[in-house]
Amino acid sequence: MMVNEFIDKVDGFDLLKQIEQVKLLAYFYTITHGKNDFSPSEIRDCFILENLKTPTNVAQYFPKLTEGKNPIFVKKGNNYSFHRSSKKELDELFLVNKHSQQTSTTLRNLLPKLTSKEQISFLDEAVSCFEIKCYRASIIMTWLLTIDAIYEMILTRYLAEFNTAIQANGQYKKVIITKKEDFNDLKEADFITLLRVGKIFSGDIRKILLEKLDFRNTAAHPNTIVIKETKAISFIEDLIENVITKIV
Repeated sequence: MMVNEFIDKVDGFDLLKQIEQVKLLAYFYTITHGKNDFSPSEIRDCFILENLKTPTNVAQYFPKLTEGKNPIFVKKGNNYSFHRSSKKELDELFLVNKHSQQTSTTLRNLLPKLTSKEQISFLDEAVSCFEIKCYRASIIMTWLLTIDAIYEMILTRYLAEFNTAIQANGQYKKVIITKKEDFNDLKEADFITLLRVGKIFSGDIRKILLEKLDFRNTAAHPNTIVIKETKAISFIEDLIENVITKIV
């Protein structure tokens, strides 16, 4: 979720006292940016970016939020973080599923690491689908991102090895890969096997990709199978941790 989506969850946000707005914006900032610490200037920027009425001096509220037996903020050098108890309360109020939010944040944190417009588009759509609980679509888009990232890796680093692997397979002797579109001549399951034949991926990664391909096929076709959030998270995290982050 983005900061503005959290703001929309708060009835009458604009009518809240400014110290309460500062507290909530600080919390939304930590969640959407995957950070524990924050500074007054970062929270002031949030007010500006979200077109909110910005307090004359945002920093004046920070010391007040560290006061008392049950402080909201804890001072950490030049920055601040949420006290454990106050963060727990806010998590319970705004995060229906913390693991789900962490998965969403992990996906969004990949965006700056991608250079291909296609991959950025796949990832952005995968995140959006996941956040609105369209789990089938998020699975399909994450798979497309993974395969496209592998295509890019082969074209830039393993083209000779992959073409040699193709020639070792009688089924595709007429296929020579020179550009991304050429991969369309290969069935996805065979493509994954060729990655192992060419020693580009290990047998363990091959197993993961074949398993995910099978589940992607289930998600992509009309059926009575119910795909729950936990299944989508498992699918996405497996591909992120074992494939995507290792090649982008």
